[in-house]
Amino acid sequence: MRTRFFKGILAVTAVASMALVPATARAAEVQCRVPFSFSVNEKALPAGAYTVSTEGSLHSVLLVRGLGSGAFVVASPLESRTVIGAKLVFDKYGDEYVLRQVWTGDGSGRELPRSSVERALMEKAARDEAAVQRVVVPAL
Repeated sequence: MRTRFFKGILAVTAVASMALVPATARAAEVQCRVPFSFSVNEKALPAGAYTVSTEGSLHSVLLVRGLGSGAFVVASPLESRTVIGAKLVFDKYGDEYVLRQVWTGDGSGRELPRSSVERALMEKAARDEAAVQRVVVPAL
């Protein structure tokens, strides 16, 4: 009888812990309306509504999904006590935007590595002595 009871408790605990995993994954999802075209991991994406979520066991893969377009990239974790609110952060080179950071609103975020496209834009901006602007798009 006791063995049955403990097996039942173990089963309930396992089901409850599996139910928490999707809730955690949803918490790391950011929805934004980006008013300009931009690039992620060397892929150009049009302006529009996007959902950015973390995937993988360490939540190191960012998945950027829009209507009919998307991209993914392996990103590094960020932590901040001063960053408030979920948002996407872009670097603007002239009229070209590159996604650099994704903040989930709980002080944690992800930073995207610089692609070869962005490195070329950085070199051009340095030659032209043009300033790189930081553009923030808040979550919906």
